[in-house]
This record gives sequence, C-alpha cells and structure tokens, in this order.
Amino acid sequence: MVAAALLGGCKRNAMPEGVLPADRMADFLSEAYLLEGFYAIESGYAYDEVSPEVLRAYDDILKRQQITREQVETSFAYYAEHPDKYIPVLDTVIARIEADEQFKQDN
Repeated sequence: MVAAALLGGCKRNAMPEGVLPADRMADFLSEAYLLEGFYAIESGYAYDEVSPEVLRAYDDILKRQQITREQVETSFAYYAEHPDKYIPVLDTVIARIEADEQFKQDN
C-alpha cells in the first residue's frame, strides 16, 4: 500500500512528456537570449515583430539542439506554472551568460 502511494506520488511529480529538462531548457534559453539581445542592439531596440532573419536563427538553434518549437512552447507553459523549477533554470542561464568571455568587460 505504501509503495503504491509512493509510486503514485512520483508519477504526479514527473515532468510531462514534451517538456525539456532543466539543463536542456537552460541550453535553449542561453542561446535564445543571446540572439534576442544581439538583435535588439542591432535594431536599436526599434522593432515590433521578429524579423525573418531572427526566425531563421531560432530555427538554427532548434536544429542544433535537436528540439522542436512544440517542445519549447510546452516547456514554457510548464515552467510558467512551476516557478520553483523555472527560477533555477534562469539562474543557470544568467550564470552562463555572465561567464561568457565576450561579455566580460576590461576594467
């Protein structure tokens, strides 16, 4: 009886199918945020919609990481409902971007 309860609890806490695990979500977001930042700077922050070039760059990220748009959308929906799991992902992304050599400034 106890084993059944434990197994049932594990299943409820399991990540739904199609959701990227935290490390893969951080991989995607790290590249996506860098892409968005580059595009924002290049356009002078004057854009209302995503250009075809940026959409192609997103497609390149998805292809390189072997994930689909649907997985990204499903993952965003899941993590939006689970901020306790999303905040560590974002912390990882921030740490990666801050550690990236091209973002370090000479002082």
